[in-house]
Amino acid sequence: MIPANANHSRYFILEPFDMNRRCLRPSRRFAPLAACLGVLAASSAFAQSQAPAQLAPVLVRGGIDQSPELGDTYAATRSRSASKTDTALSSTTQAVNVVTRTEMERQGSTSVAQALRYTPGVTAQYGDTDARHDWLTVRGFTPGRYLDGLLLPFGARGYSQPRLDTYALERIEVLKGPSSGLYGQTSPGGTVAMTSKRPTAEPLREIVVQGGSFDRYRGSFDLGGPADAEGRLLYRLTGLIQESNSSFDTLTDDKRFFAPSLTWRFSADTSLNLSAQFQETHSRGGGGAPALPVNGVLWRSSAGDIPRERYVGDPDFDRFHNEQLLLGYTLDHRINDRASFRQTARYSEVDTHTQRVQIGLMATEKDAVRYAWRFPERSRVLQIDNQLDLRLRTGPVSHALLLGLDYLQEDSRFEESALTLFMPPSYPLFDLQDPRYDIGPIASPAAAMKIRQRRDQLGVYAQNLMSYERWQLTLAGRYDHTDATTRTWRAASSTWSRVDTDPGRLTGRVGLAYQFDSGITPYASYATSFQPVMGTDRNGGTFSPTTGKQLELGVKYVSPDQRLVATAAAFQLDQKNVSAPDPLNTSFSVQTGKVRIRGVELEAKANFDAGWAVTAGYAYTQSEIQRTNAGNTNGQAGNALAFVPRHQASLWLDKTLQEGPLAGLGAGFGLSYRGSTYGDNANRYAIPAVTLADAALRLDLARLNPTWRGADLALNVNNVFDKKYVTTCLGPVACYWGAERTVMATARYRW
Repeated sequence: MIPANANHSRYFILEPFDMNRRCLRPSRRFAPLAACLGVLAASSAFAQSQAPAQLAPVLVRGGIDQSPELGDTYAATRSRSASKTDTALSSTTQAVNVVTRTEMERQGSTSVAQALRYTPGVTAQYGDTDARHDWLTVRGFTPGRYLDGLLLPFGARGYSQPRLDTYALERIEVLKGPSSGLYGQTSPGGTVAMTSKRPTAEPLREIVVQGGSFDRYRGSFDLGGPADAEGRLLYRLTGLIQESNSSFDTLTDDKRFFAPSLTWRFSADTSLNLSAQFQETHSRGGGGAPALPVNGVLWRSSAGDIPRERYVGDPDFDRFHNEQLLLGYTLDHRINDRASFRQTARYSEVDTHTQRVQIGLMATEKDAVRYAWRFPERSRVLQIDNQLDLRLRTGPVSHALLLGLDYLQEDSRFEESALTLFMPPSYPLFDLQDPRYDIGPIASPAAAMKIRQRRDQLGVYAQNLMSYERWQLTLAGRYDHTDATTRTWRAASSTWSRVDTDPGRLTGRVGLAYQFDSGITPYASYATSFQPVMGTDRNGGTFSPTTGKQLELGVKYVSPDQRLVATAAAFQLDQKNVSAPDPLNTSFSVQTGKVRIRGVELEAKANFDAGWAVTAGYAYTQSEIQRTNAGNTNGQAGNALAFVPRHQASLWLDKTLQEGPLAGLGAGFGLSYRGSTYGDNANRYAIPAVTLADAALRLDLARLNPTWRGADLALNVNNVFDKKYVTTCLGPVACYWGAERTVMATARYRW
């Protein structure tokens, strides 16, 4: 029985809250300085450019920043994200996982969560059932997400972060461990760095039509190439339309995406890329998988299991709408043989509106009390990153020196409504086994809380990659300073409260590697991280900044023909003041005193002769909450951290027939294992282990008839055996079923 004057947030489990959700917002203290420095740097670059000259025959590779790579491969050998320079992965003193365009296409991935399901140490908290966001953890923590080197919006509560379709991406990289030495205020677990499709010097034309389970239909196009005879102006147009239902009743996932980009090659030394992305997502049913009670999902219920497709909301009220706009540019200028300058800037705007009817508590094992609420959020981010790349020598030592200055301003607004309760005698209880949705029109709940956040962040960083014979030493350091203000309005008092913070911290990385002739490179590294946690908890209290440190030992191998890339890494990661969902109100977070994560990760990717390709991975991760803050009842010392399985393993095999009557026929099969984990830091909800199977089949029609050159067909099946499993369980009425078996057929034509 709920008291009439109760604080309902104490009794109701609200929308699941991301583990490390930030609450950030800026002042304008640094805006003039960063703007002037950016303009001066750009002006200097243009001033040093020479008169127009004959262009060198340089192939501009879409989205890979001109890094040399094998064309049709799983095994990437170079990266720009790991060091912010075009560097061989074997030279980076940290584990880096790369998912290429080829791997995404062959596995049929349409979301980042899907694309990373075979990556060791990465967990999708809710699987791939959420149309709103990709809720990921890397080595136990929510990763920072970057696109083309710049941070993506997050918002005050994490609801205004963009969700990118993989059709817009050229590749995805996961940088393991702290990357604050280059990227600034990020979590210690890792960073997800995505690269968008860019203009190409070679003509590119593609049309794709897809259809599959739950009435999912997708149409997309990708066009690019030179826009003039001299090849100075390159373009790319990428677009997508999707109409889709889902495995959950009522829930839809409809989206529109368009991304034009233009590269202007002023000379052989200077180029400017202009890019834009617009995406609109609309979902009936609220966008996310239904949050269900623990009895009937994770635990046995006398009323029986709750069907996987069960929808517990209101079809006329529930909806999710998202609009995201990204506008940016990248200026590259080669000053001379030893120096180059790059400036990247972007304006990002994300508006989301979510309203849902959810279960608040259970009256019986099958009868629930529900509530309606809404939580719109908006985020605006303006950022610029200036990089000066110098190649020097001091005696026998060569230096790849990177000097950088970046600035970010984020302005976010979040609103959370009061709860509209549907309780007897005014409303009947909701029967989970025999649901009825005819409760009549639902008025939009009034606002209960508003948050206004501003953040200014200025960072200065330097990195030196030193090489002496076979030795390589990496030194990186960065200083960040943030001015942030959080203003909170509560309906109960009708007043605004204000919290100002100005944290600053020095972070860095040191790494040492030795390259043998055999292609084996052992390495060791130590890195630190720093992440302000602005905003307030459910009681209006402020958070302490989180700090992290990691020691990593590993070995990498690249075969002489660069067809096989393998990494083995062992690490110990410590973080203080870790954020976790508040068990009394999962819209907020609490902080755990100290967490330690130790683990081993193995990964190998290869393209072999005779059309074979393979990706294999394993992760052993041991997490422990070592100390809890005073008054924190969510995480107890000695417990495991939520969302961190002890074991993960994956294997994907791909074969394309090269000869015979079936030449051009390809097939793939994969298994991914996620060990048991916990849905909360109190370790009340143990999530069983699960093994899922995926399969793919494709056919190059040109092998059957040369006149069909450029046409191919594909079929992808996820969760082949329709395994029924639980993704996570945050609380007594916050459990989630995993996705059912899905089938997708694809017809593609390139010319």
